[in-house]
This record gives sequence, structure tokens and C-alpha cells, in this order.
Amino acid sequence: MAHQSGIRVSENLSAVFVDALASNAVRAIRVNITGESLEATATHPTQNGFEQDFAAIGDLLQDTDPSYLLVRLDSNESNSHDTSTKWLLCTHVPDAAAVRAKMLYASSKASLTKSLGESYFVDEIFGTTKDEFTIDGYHMHRRHVESSAPLTERELEMQRIKEIESSAAEAPTMDSRRSHVEERKLNMADEVKDALNEYAAGSVNFVMLAFDFPTESFVLDRMDSLQSHEELSQTVPGDEPRFLLYWYDSSTSVFVYSCPTASNIRHRMVYSASKYGFLVTVQKMGVRVDVKLEVDAPALDLAPDALAEEVGSRTKTAAPKAHIAQQKFKRPAPPSRRPRTNPASQ
Repeated sequence: MAHQSGIRVSENLSAVFVDALASNAVRAIRVNITGESLEATATHPTQNGFEQDFAAIGDLLQDTDPSYLLVRLDSNESNSHDTSTKWLLCTHVPDAAAVRAKMLYASSKASLTKSLGESYFVDEIFGTTKDEFTIDGYHMHRRHVESSAPLTERELEMQRIKEIESSAAEAPTMDSRRSHVEERKLNMADEVKDALNEYAAGSVNFVMLAFDFPTESFVLDRMDSLQSHEELSQTVPGDEPRFLLYWYDSSTSVFVYSCPTASNIRHRMVYSASKYGFLVTVQKMGVRVDVKLEVDAPALDLAPDALAEEVGSRTKTAAPKAHIAQQKFKRPAPPSRRPRTNPASQ
């Protein structure tokens, strides 16, 4: 999922993982979400080979509480001469776990691997029972991975969209890539340009755009001045992608790429491929973008508390939650009174 939970890797977990990388003494690290952070809560020493040690790590799993296990691979499992840096990520989410806990662990996995270093994790297993984390379960998992069954058309589409969304999440740094994107002109209806100018001037605080496939251009879906953050999540469709611009307050302009999981895959691909070029274009028009968000469940991800957490984590201060529902739109200062954002720095 594009939206992440906001749970962060703790200094404790970082230190434990760094120590494990520096030696072969640790075979497995159990990670749990405690409060607002990912913590190392138990370890298993390296005693024998991978298979013998893996047979014992099931003792680290809990009956009702989800957890991650970071398991060091030996060279024959990782197919690498570097035996100290290749790891298996195990995600154990028991069926008996609370629904909120299941959601937290599902949305925090990306934060865990990105913070520790995605290149270390060369394989992963997800399971709901301890039996799936036995050595027999691991062998079954490897047989499935190595069978290399041909992908269905839908699986190929999903693979392609993940690649596009992953590359679109990071702004290019090479001049050749930047030039290529900027030269790819985005078609926008005149009403879209007028709406963006109104938004940049602070006359409205909300603009939502849709891609019209027959004309292959972006069109205006809605332009408004919402009176509270609660209206935002109620306005965005839950079955079609959209680009949104929203003045969160008088000094924070938020861009949102809403890509619901229920939406058409090809539609999501078009939006994903257009996102960077769209941002370059609107910022050249004088539209300020302070925060960029990507959500796949707008009704939940754009709810007042969730929005406050996301915006707060990306800016110096977050809006007080007690006032979210009552906060009224304050017109931003005209562009001439605000420092312009250099598009190249985004």
C-alpha cells in the first residue's frame, strides 16, 4: 500500500540490526510495534547452519500478537558470497490478532525495510500460523518461488504498476530523465488551468482532477472551498484514481495522489506515469506544493486524524487534533507575498 502507518524504526532496533550486520552472532531478530515505534524485542543466536537454526526460531513467535522476524541467510540460501548482509523477512500475523494490529503490521513493513536498508532483504515470507515458519514451511515457500510459474495478465499488470509507482515515488536526479519528463507535455483542459490559477491565488482551497481517457487529458472534477478537513475524505471517490490539491491551512499546500486498490489497474498506471510530470507542470504555473501524499483508501487515509499525522510528519508542526474538525479555510496570501518554490528543488 502506498500509505504507510507512520510507525518508525527505533534507535534500539537500528543498533541491534547494525550489531548483527557486524558479526555472525545473531541468526534472528524479533520486531514488534510498541507504541509508535518498531522495537527489537527478542533475538536468537547463530548456533548452527541456517536450516537447523530456522527450525528453532518458531519459539520467538507469539500466539495472538503479530511480529516480524529478521532472519540471517547463509550463502547458499542467499546465493551470494556476502554471508553477512542477506536476510529473510518473516511477517507473522495470527488470525486471532486484533484488526488494528493486522492493519498496523501490514502498513509498517515498508517503513521497516526502508529504514534498515531494502537491499539487505532478499526474500520474505508471510504467514498466519507458526507451521508456516518451520523448515518445511520455508522449503515449500522456496519451491513456490523457484517454480517460476508464468504470470497471468493481471499479475503482469500488477507487477508493471508496482514498478511505475515505485519509480514515480522518487524524483529523478539525472538531467536526461528530468528533460524527458518535462518534454512529455500533459494535456489539460482550459478549465483545469483556470482552476489551478484560482488555487494558486488562494481563491479556493480544493481542486480535484480526473483523467479523461477518450480525450487523453486531465479535466476538472471539482473545485471548492472546503470548510473542514472532514469534508476532504468524504469528497474523494473510493473507486477511481484522482489528483488533488488542498490547502491544509493558510501556509501548507498538499498534493494527493489517490489510487484506490479497487480502481482499474490500467487507470492507476496512467496516473502513476503522469504524476511527476504533473507536479512539474503545476509548480511552473505557480502552484505551491509543500507536502506530497499517496493514498489507497481515501476515506481512511484522508480522515482528519490520519491527515494531521501525515502532514505533521512532513512539516515542522502538526495542526492540533482537537481543532481539526472545526478548522475553517483561511485564504492563503497571494503568490506575490509568498516565497516561490523552485520546481527543481522538489
